[in-house]
Amino acid sequence: MQQKRPTLDGLKQVLELIASDPRMPTNFPDWIRGSIRSGGGKNRVLRYILGHAPSDASPPRVLDVGAQFGSLAVYAVKLGCQAAAVDFGPAAKTLQKVAADHGVDYKECDVGAEPLPFSDNQFDFVTYTDVMEHHSFSPKRVLREIHRVLVPGGRVIVVTPNHASLYNRLKLIFGGSVNDDFDYFFDMCAEERTYEGHHREYTRAELTAALRRTQFQVRECRVFDQDLASLLYYLRLHRTRAEILPESRDLVLSALGEIWALLHLPLGRWIWAVGEKASAG
Repeated sequence: MQQKRPTLDGLKQVLELIASDPRMPTNFPDWIRGSIRSGGGKNRVLRYILGHAPSDASPPRVLDVGAQFGSLAVYAVKLGCQAAAVDFGPAAKTLQKVAADHGVDYKECDVGAEPLPFSDNQFDFVTYTDVMEHHSFSPKRVLREIHRVLVPGGRVIVVTPNHASLYNRLKLIFGGSVNDDFDYFFDMCAEERTYEGHHREYTRAELTAALRRTQFQVRECRVFDQDLASLLYYLRLHRTRAEILPESRDLVLSALGEIWALLHLPLGRWIWAVGEKASAG
């Protein structure tokens, strides 16, 4: 497979392809384009997949669980992978059609109640990023399903907020909350039957335990901060003072995250973990 390198420019083009599709709900395009703010996370995942793909000539087979509008899977296809995706919600059927036009096998699936709609031993990689914290149920059943659809030697990549981050600890010290914004949760979501925000966040020890208890060998489990490069890229696209000033706090925290990483301190806001399904025999 010809190796390509994921870039923020390349991801921006993918986001524009999806956002500009006339079938998209009217409230989606700004959200899709704005996701470039955290685009470094998607590119980190894609770089890992390309760097650890099987050595044979066949394209890596990737499944994105909790795919939202499918940008990671679409970009994976453009980088030479075979990609599938699953998510659930009122816009899933529309997203399925859009993603299919870009070579992605996007299926509607409620992972809390249904098995993944794929056969055993089908994928080299499964991505499960920014999803676990939104479940109102234990992720054990989802991790078991991911284990089932991975080939022996296949890997799951998990990214989720670090509940024990320095930022959460400081909030608690000063009397704040580490939960989602109270006004948003209490007032703006008052009529919703199910809250779509974070239900439970995890520590490194908990995520390691979750992978081991679902038969994965833990290859990596570490913390990191938001990618500074993608945040700066986003700000270059939004140059007005009114848009840049609210981002100054995250700029400072992301810059500090570079220091935590150099010093190998487990203080960052996100956990990155990789679990491997045992090889046959």
